Amino acid sequence: MSRPRGGGRKSDGEDEMNHSAAEQRPEQDLTEYRARYVWSAGGWEERASVWVRGGQVIAVGDLEARPERYRSVDLGEVALVPGQINAHSHAFQRVMRGAAERRDPERPNDNFWTWREAMYGLALSLSAEEVEAAARLAFWEMARAGITQVGEFHYVHHRPDGQAYEDPNELAHRVIQAAQAVGIRIALLRVAYHSGDIGQPASPRQRRFIEPDVQTYLERLSALEARWGEVDKVSLGAAPHSIRAVDRSWVEAIADHCRSRDLVTHIHVCEQPAEIDAARRAYGMGPVEALHAWAGLDARWTLVHATHLNEREHAIVAETRPTVCACPTTERNLGDGFLPARRLIADAVPVALGSDSHTVIDPWEELRLVEYHERLRAQARNVLPAHAPGAQMSTAAVLWPMGTTWGGRALGRALSGCIEAGEPADFVALDLGDPGLWGAEPQTLLDHMVLSMSASAVRHTIVAGELVIEDRRHVDEDALLAPARDFLARRRAR
Repeated sequence: MSRPRGGGRKSDGEDEMNHSAAEQRPEQDLTEYRARYVWSAGGWEERASVWVRGGQVIAVGDLEARPERYRSVDLGEVALVPGQINAHSHAFQRVMRGAAERRDPERPNDNFWTWREAMYGLALSLSAEEVEAAARLAFWEMARAGITQVGEFHYVHHRPDGQAYEDPNELAHRVIQAAQAVGIRIALLRVAYHSGDIGQPASPRQRRFIEPDVQTYLERLSALEARWGEVDKVSLGAAPHSIRAVDRSWVEAIADHCRSRDLVTHIHVCEQPAEIDAARRAYGMGPVEALHAWAGLDARWTLVHATHLNEREHAIVAETRPTVCACPTTERNLGDGFLPARRLIADAVPVALGSDSHTVIDPWEELRLVEYHERLRAQARNVLPAHAPGAQMSTAAVLWPMGTTWGGRALGRALSGCIEAGEPADFVALDLGDPGLWGAEPQTLLDHMVLSMSASAVRHTIVAGELVIEDRRHVDEDALLAPARDFLARRRAR
């Protein structure tokens, strides 16, 4: 990080980068970040400064009056944009990457449900220390890819034998601490899980997820709120796993709690046809219809996947406008199907994005896949602008809010999707020398970012005004990742 310097007249050479603890500034000190381009409320500003105090943007451009001393950081030839928000993550599943990509001769019909059995095996094998190490690894990779906040859909609660830890929230604490170690924001979405399927007891392989009753779940969620509710860069939410995993009484009780506490509520819905068939047999309606009948959907809810909505469910979502969280790289990896993006966009339903199982952690890829999947279905190009309300012509402009504004909405934050006064100082500096951005001009730079660039272009990541990733390396990378390296080495040796 740069040393504090005097006002705009600098006669002592270029800014320096230094990470020593002695150089850390008090929270309220003023910092100027300089970049070739800044994505502001008016579009791209060239050779602009972003002024930060207390983790928040106070100005873009110049200040009317600069103090005698402030810190100045020249980020170089970069485009500075708001950080991306990953609204749906299962951090421990990062360890599965590459481990379930071969067909088992004993299971010729490989699908989501066979993958789920492999995932259960992983969940049963992890110690508390390994859960934290896996979360550090996942969150570090997110920060490197330009993600500044994660919504962690956390459902591994208990010891491998299914017994609660002395503190039943032990693993939730560890996952939050992993995000703190990396330096990104986290919304810990504590999952409610009780049954194995509608009307069926949980299987022994689900024992680390299960709680005996909804009152126990709510007490543990409240304990998390008491511990973390006032901690910077940490927020809480509730997450009934699905209507397969909890029944109506759980959904109603959790919805009441969230309304009284103004908490966001996330749930998996309509990911698989088998889930929908089970809901229709049990309740005579689909999962979204059931949720709305039981609890009343609204803007506090986020429906994860929503891949197979029926006509009535589309009408409910259009009327109540929950956020829909798509996870395109996971949905295609698992063979789930495609998000009904054209219909949702036409109905002005907010769409957020998540990396879910972390087969890929690249928020820019998640953005473009929403459009590219529609291109495959329509056998056409620039599909979503034709369905967006208003005279929208830019595909990138339709997609951009999914990683910023609507991701923030899903996690209970009001964000503009640009860098302006009053917004959090959560930024990503994209290297204009990266091949994915070669040839970009101001009028095409957003198009390059959203539709052509990979996460390799992320040079710096800044959260609450602090450099977390600097020149593509975490500011404390060796110590941060040592537990994950040891853990993965032990797994390879088995």
